[in-house]
Amino acid sequence: MNEKADDYARGASEAIRDGREINTGPGFAARTAGGQELANATAEEVRSAGDGDATAQSDDPAPASEPSLFEDEPSLFSINEDEAEQPATNSNQASAGRPATTSRHNARQASDDVQGVTDSNQAQSGRPATKNSKGTTTNPTVDAERATNADPVKQYEVPAPPSEIDHTCTTYLQHGVHVTEHRVRVPLDYDDPNGPQIDLFAREITLDSNGPSLDQPAIIFMQGGPGGRAPRPGNFRDGWIGEALKTHRVILMDERGTGLSTRLDALTLSEFDTVDDQANYIKHFRADSMVEDAERLRAIINGGKPWASLGQSYGGFINTTYLSRHPEGLSQVYFTGGLPGLVSVDEIYRHTYRATAARNQVYFDRYPADRVMLRDVLKHLDTHEEILPTGERLSPRRLRMLGMLLGSTTGFDQLHYFFEGPFVTVRGEKRLNTQFLDMVARQVSMGDSPMYALLHETIYAGATPTLKGQPTSWAASRLLDEVGSGVSEGFAPEPDYNSDDPIYLTGEHIYPFIFDEDPALRPMRELAHKLAEFTDWEPVYCPQELSENEVPGAAAVYYEDMFVPTPLSLTTAELANIRPWVTNEYQHDGLRADGARVFKYMVDLAAE
Repeated sequence: MNEKADDYARGASEAIRDGREINTGPGFAARTAGGQELANATAEEVRSAGDGDATAQSDDPAPASEPSLFEDEPSLFSINEDEAEQPATNSNQASAGRPATTSRHNARQASDDVQGVTDSNQAQSGRPATKNSKGTTTNPTVDAERATNADPVKQYEVPAPPSEIDHTCTTYLQHGVHVTEHRVRVPLDYDDPNGPQIDLFAREITLDSNGPSLDQPAIIFMQGGPGGRAPRPGNFRDGWIGEALKTHRVILMDERGTGLSTRLDALTLSEFDTVDDQANYIKHFRADSMVEDAERLRAIINGGKPWASLGQSYGGFINTTYLSRHPEGLSQVYFTGGLPGLVSVDEIYRHTYRATAARNQVYFDRYPADRVMLRDVLKHLDTHEEILPTGERLSPRRLRMLGMLLGSTTGFDQLHYFFEGPFVTVRGEKRLNTQFLDMVARQVSMGDSPMYALLHETIYAGATPTLKGQPTSWAASRLLDEVGSGVSEGFAPEPDYNSDDPIYLTGEHIYPFIFDEDPALRPMRELAHKLAEFTDWEPVYCPQELSENEVPGAAAVYYEDMFVPTPLSLTTAELANIRPWVTNEYQHDGLRADGARVFKYMVDLAAE
């Protein structure tokens, strides 16, 4: 076990439980409540919030210095973002104070093994416009520059710019914000640009009532997932989008497989006759293809000029692929909870199991009665048939998947509402009430995003040249064999409900059984097993290219993040020359909880 990581998690958990600020630890600034720096403090600051009582903050950052966190760690990615961003729940999140950060450094010597009105704005935008055979306005690809790279990560050869691109757009005003909806046909496989084509959808948002202009810089948002569509807020002026619109055009792309882009689900995959055909199709829905889609949009929407990219969670993984393949397309790059570890899926899951165990402990310490109620509900489900509104029986192991909520800023409180009164007595029989069953179904069903379950482990498969050819083989499930050694006993898949042994909710771990139990996933059961052993994945990250990165970048690294391991994120930040902001003011959903502040801080940090 990683005792150092466990000690860090335990110390943070204790501080949060007590409502204290985290003041000590390697690489962190020690500060009093009034912000006075203690003797011998180092550069990075972590503030306690998200789960504890509000604490005083200083607006003065600690002085920058070079030491990195987790110095002894070996060198070696969700939350659905569709909902409107929620305000931070703790008073200390409202502070505009900025934690200290490490200064930029050169990491090029890092080891390679670290692994509708149509087209109303065309004339004003300055974009080249042509007509295709359908008489629809199109935009030619104008940027054919590509960086050369000796690393075995594939670099696509770009053909001569086509004279016609199948691109249509529609514009309208929404609450005073100008929206342009782009629909583009793109290759399924960029190695075969004239082969099968799929749909790509994106919204371009600007505060300019005249519509988008190339004179204003653009930023594209990479959504978390995999399988999450781009945000669809009720008011684009809210949250991080509203903050970004002050200075940028915002591009909200539905990544392939999601939203109004060609969707991946049981229905669309039924078009293929065999599981092998499905697997060979779905392998083109990873980060490498999503980056190529973004590049196609950049040529159309931004005239080939570089743009900034903001990646939340898995979106940060896509950004890392972007830096690996097309750094010339980026002016700045930002990560929120999304710097991936360039290591095997097993190593990543050992970290996430530890972090999830720590979050369970903090949750049960805050709501001790919920520990008892959870055990009662699990014991009940083990012997009674309770049917979800989606039609299937609720099993104890599926109920434990509610633990995904542990990784969000208000997740503890949401979980508490699940367990505040789940039972009802009907004709003398103890049953789970219909409200509880409905809440559970809405949380654990993958009907809205089956791509998440189907592709989750594959995002780690063969991610670097060193890892190429390695299957995931149901890694989250395999690692349960390490319960009692590398994995906490609280994750035992068949616990004794009559003992006092801990029983934990599970986190961002996809298990084979959900393809048996979830109606949205059952038709893809055979495909899921095929993908677990699939090895024909192209690497999506290039450590050599990352070590030479010169694109200004900043990353919010959430200290207690149970989805994206902090030590691995910091190693990648060091390798890729990305400036980290390490904080426990937020959980994994900081961009939703306090989007305007988090975004502004990232922009300012990258500019320093």
